Amino acid sequence: MKINDVASRVSWQVADAAQPSRTITLNGWDFGGQGPLALLHHANGMCAAMWAQVAVQLTDHYRVFAMDARGHGDSAQLKVPDDYDWLYFANDVAEVARQLCQTFGQGQIAHGIGSSFGGIVTASAAADHPGLFARVTMLDPPIHSRADVLAALSMEVGPTNSERAGLVEQTLKRRDVWPDRKTAHAAWRDKPLFAPWQDAAFDLYVEEGMRELASGEVQLKCSPQVEAHIFQTTGDLGVLDYAPRVTVPVTLVHARRGFFEADFFRGVTTLFPHNRFLQLDAGHMLPLEVPDQVVDVLLDRE
Repeated sequence: MKINDVASRVSWQVADAAQPSRTITLNGWDFGGQGPLALLHHANGMCAAMWAQVAVQLTDHYRVFAMDARGHGDSAQLKVPDDYDWLYFANDVAEVARQLCQTFGQGQIAHGIGSSFGGIVTASAAADHPGLFARVTMLDPPIHSRADVLAALSMEVGPTNSERAGLVEQTLKRRDVWPDRKTAHAAWRDKPLFAPWQDAAFDLYVEEGMRELASGEVQLKCSPQVEAHIFQTTGDLGVLDYAPRVTVPVTLVHARRGFFEADFFRGVTTLFPHNRFLQLDAGHMLPLEVPDQVVDVLLDRE
């Protein structure tokens, strides 16, 4: 699947919460479609184009947009760590959502959909801006078992998460410049992160997640420094803060073969006033592993 065959580029100029006097450019993709608005936000280190397999199946029900977060895809590349507070990501979601509503004359985003960290920043935007979203779906968001969350859930012992040990260090060591896409493709395809992905999703990552340099080499659009910083600061948006303030229906989808314990996630789901807990038999990167099942969840066909 080529992204240009199914979507067109779009950009938004938004006020930067990091520096209110500054405007930054956020880019994304317009997948077209009919009906109310849906806004999709990718996982850490990914980009908007990688929603293609899901987005094209939503266009009979929604007008579908996907955005590149700051520091990802073709959006603004900013200073680490100053410009990458999680609150800034959430503010960007809200700003894009407002502009879409204004452009299409709709009162709200009918469905805010986020994968991994994208789910957290979308839910936080919904909490901070009541009425901006009618519904939110969080696909395996990285909500960890901090002591305050465990206490709120009356859980004495939190789940262990050995999978995340050394994640920041590993990310910072990641090679981000390659001779060409073919070399990167061959080196990455069988890595544990990518092995479960569908071929179409992996091909989109190699094609759209990398930019060409003047030297002829290719480079990851999301730098390891940005990705590592997001991993390191996961939890800065506390679920105990934003979850009770999301007044619209929230679906939290747990990946059975992911990093997080199901019982803990069931408990986290109850922190949202209007909640639904679902599971899919796949790994953490649900839209890239089981896109058809994700679509069934998003369209209430599960």
